[in-house]
Amino acid sequence: MQTKNDVNKFIQSYVKHVEDKLHNENQLIFDYTDTAYGKGITEIESILRPLWGEASLAHSENRPINKTILNKIIDGIDPLSTKYWGVLSDRDQRAVEMAVIGYALLLNEIVLWDNLTIKQQEQLVDWLLQINHIELPNNNWHFFRIIVNIGLEKVGVSLNIEKQNESLQVIESLYLGNGWYSDGSPNQMDYYVSFGFHFFSLLYAYFMKEKDAKRSEAYKERALIFAKDFIYWFSSKGDAVPFGRSMTYKFAQSAFWSALAFCDIKPFRTEVIKGIIFRNLRWWRKQPIIEYNNFLPIGYTYPNLIMAEGYNSPGSSFWAFKTLIITALSKDHTFWKVNEEPLPLLNERKLLKEARMLSVRPESDQVYLYTSGQYSKSEHLHNAEKYAKFVYSNLFGFNIAHSNYLRSQVAGDSMLSLSEYDDLFRFRRECAQISLHESYLFSEWYPWHDVQIRTYLIPFNNWHIRIHEINSTRELQAIEGAFSIPKPDVLKGANAEIHEEENSSYVSDGNLYSTITNLHGYDNGGKVITTEPNTNILTSNPILLPSLEANIVQGNNLLVSAIYGGTQPPVLENVPRFFKERHGFRVGQGESETFVQREG
Repeated sequence: MQTKNDVNKFIQSYVKHVEDKLHNENQLIFDYTDTAYGKGITEIESILRPLWGEASLAHSENRPINKTILNKIIDGIDPLSTKYWGVLSDRDQRAVEMAVIGYALLLNEIVLWDNLTIKQQEQLVDWLLQINHIELPNNNWHFFRIIVNIGLEKVGVSLNIEKQNESLQVIESLYLGNGWYSDGSPNQMDYYVSFGFHFFSLLYAYFMKEKDAKRSEAYKERALIFAKDFIYWFSSKGDAVPFGRSMTYKFAQSAFWSALAFCDIKPFRTEVIKGIIFRNLRWWRKQPIIEYNNFLPIGYTYPNLIMAEGYNSPGSSFWAFKTLIITALSKDHTFWKVNEEPLPLLNERKLLKEARMLSVRPESDQVYLYTSGQYSKSEHLHNAEKYAKFVYSNLFGFNIAHSNYLRSQVAGDSMLSLSEYDDLFRFRRECAQISLHESYLFSEWYPWHDVQIRTYLIPFNNWHIRIHEINSTRELQAIEGAFSIPKPDVLKGANAEIHEEENSSYVSDGNLYSTITNLHGYDNGGKVITTEPNTNILTSNPILLPSLEANIVQGNNLLVSAIYGGTQPPVLENVPRFFKERHGFRVGQGESETFVQREG
């Protein structure tokens, strides 16, 4: 995928599938899964979300949207139709799906508005205006109301100034500074900052640049700042680091860059932005899930319900089509004429303070995001795995626990898992205290109310040191997990190299290498855990997870380990060093050495 024509064909192939399924079965949804909001609303989601691509394409081709989808909209907004989309209630999922209609109204009127009779236009307005009469959660959802209202204003509907200002003020209250928003929860800074806040704020800035110039300029400035941090989530080969909830939205992770191109805003050269978008799209085109049954099923790179949230449906992934708004740009636009360029030269290490992350890039195609302090108060499924691991990586992905029972089901990569010797494990969730530095991250957390753990994460290129100071009133079993490796398929002649030693464990499949070494306190040796299949977000294979074990006694304990993950075998001479001193820790690798002051 490299050209406008390629993007157009990609959109058309999925819209054709939607059209065919509606013709043949008169519905889109599948009966084998459900959502918290039910199959009826799932159907609405499945019909409308493809419009992020289809409406953009229709705009550039100066034509109406697909007739089958148009007719479904006409049925849905008619209160006398058996297919009526209904009356909204507070915090209603249908409010989310209204945003793309607002976007379609903001485009050329031939895309949607002019294809409706006067009565149908009135029905559309009435259905959309419901968004001003319901309660919305105080998060990115307020942008749905904002976009719907400016879309309605575009076609002559009086703006509900009170509700619009209310939503604009909520968005403002969530701004953290330096380009970052929190998504409702003060500790949640995930991909929603890019595709839930900046994406819509850029659309607002583009369409409201004359009516609300001051706010539009502020949104543009914030996006310019955010881009300088967000680029650190992407690798040179096109993939981005999986992190947080809604990973089923797939290539929506590059929607922010498409919004920049759509609005002609340039934190980097157009060639660089184009490169980020298309490398990401090409990476996704190689994943089996993209061509799966001509749909975009629940999952990240393969169909997977284990990693899903309760709001994920078979149509949810069409949120990814927000990235395809670039096709709204005319074929003569500069974006299509320039050649892609690689990522600019980025720092090997960069503190993303507002995101509570430390980005480390040993190579341009290897991205590690160390985290301390992220968490979602919404407590969607598998919150801890999605936000609270010690490090996230584009190479290794992350594991989702099948249950909290047994180490093979917990699959605790990049985590310290603890149990009371009953095989029921706990791990880091929320942090009571954090401290962020250019060379390390610190967090204090409590797996039990009477167990205090103070964790230091100290990166050294592909290596990092984890230090845990544990004050416990309980006797505990501790398992420290490294990066996880897919278990090779023996019938294809592939085997993993596995080593379990007294002070380390190691796994390689020939492409990826993971090892963990005891520097202090792990007295039960190294073990490689074999997990359940469909555990890792990147691969359906069972996972091989190097680990160390320790016995935690009542009182003070100290655990220190060195972890390696990369595409080349680890060099044992490069294992980082650790020395405990009175007021902190001295750590080093090769000729490099750093003193880490004890926090608190």
